Amino acid sequence: MTASYYPGVWRYLAGTMVLSTVIAAAITLFGPHGHGFGENLLYSQCIGLITYAVIDIPRRLLWPRGVPSFLPLLGLALLAAPIAWFSGSFLASLLLGNPWDPARMGPNAMLGFLALTAGAGIGGCFFFLTRERLAESERAAVEARLKLLQAQVEPHFLFNTLANLQALIAVDPKRAQVMLGHLDGYLRATLATTRNDRGTLADEFALLRGYLEILAIRMGPRLAHELDLPQDLARASVPPMLLQPLVENAIKHGLEPKVDGGTIRVSARAEGRTLVLVVEDTGLGFGSVATAGSGIGLSNVRERLAALYGTAGLLETGENPGGGARVTLRLPFQT
Repeated sequence: MTASYYPGVWRYLAGTMVLSTVIAAAITLFGPHGHGFGENLLYSQCIGLITYAVIDIPRRLLWPRGVPSFLPLLGLALLAAPIAWFSGSFLASLLLGNPWDPARMGPNAMLGFLALTAGAGIGGCFFFLTRERLAESERAAVEARLKLLQAQVEPHFLFNTLANLQALIAVDPKRAQVMLGHLDGYLRATLATTRNDRGTLADEFALLRGYLEILAIRMGPRLAHELDLPQDLARASVPPMLLQPLVENAIKHGLEPKVDGGTIRVSARAEGRTLVLVVEDTGLGFGSVATAGSGIGLSNVRERLAALYGTAGLLETGENPGGGARVTLRLPFQT
């Protein structure tokens, strides 16, 4: 599967069918021909769905990662009108067992139906283009808030790490060298992910590995971590820095306040065409007063998933059966 900018086709198909139904009702009420609503509905749906296909398939192929301007869509709508009207009316006539003879209705009626088809296609293009540009603006706003939050969090993490590094140099140079190596890897991975709108799951896990290795040196035996990424999921496409806020939350609110610390585990699996990512810990859990946070981290991730995937992106929270908290992400499996 390849990553695509556009959301699923079902919402657009539903919108096309609703518009075609409205057109069929209008033709039944006000049209010059005496066809019933059922017959007009079949003609309208066949023409409408073919119009949608002629417009939508080329735009997805030609602009897979962005919203085109209105002029190219206008050209597609004008091209789709004669193709959809002739082929759609032929298909509906075939299904109804009616003779197909467009010339019988006369040139004026034919031009009127062609104009109606073109107008519906242009109107639908304008409506969906407006919706997608609004969605693009929402995605950009969510990403901007994420980058602002990241700019606030990373210096805090970096300064704490540098302070620990300075202390270790005097008492344990070998551990200081190990921490410096992990810090170098983490910063390189962070730089690579922040330059791209999409990354792979392997990149995301590499970032988490460097981050957790640094914290493991700082927290000592109080922090253990496990990363489980099956090889066949390594090239799955995910938004950058998607999991790190969840890992930070788990450590800050679940493991650090716990005297004995605990284990954090990040895993990935595929369930059909859905990618499932799980962050779980053996900390204090969501119900503890000591873990109470602002909820901004989870809220940001939810907003990101909604902006990028709509209803196909889900975040679920719950208790870890082994004690602690669990956060599960479900998003479309793309490579």
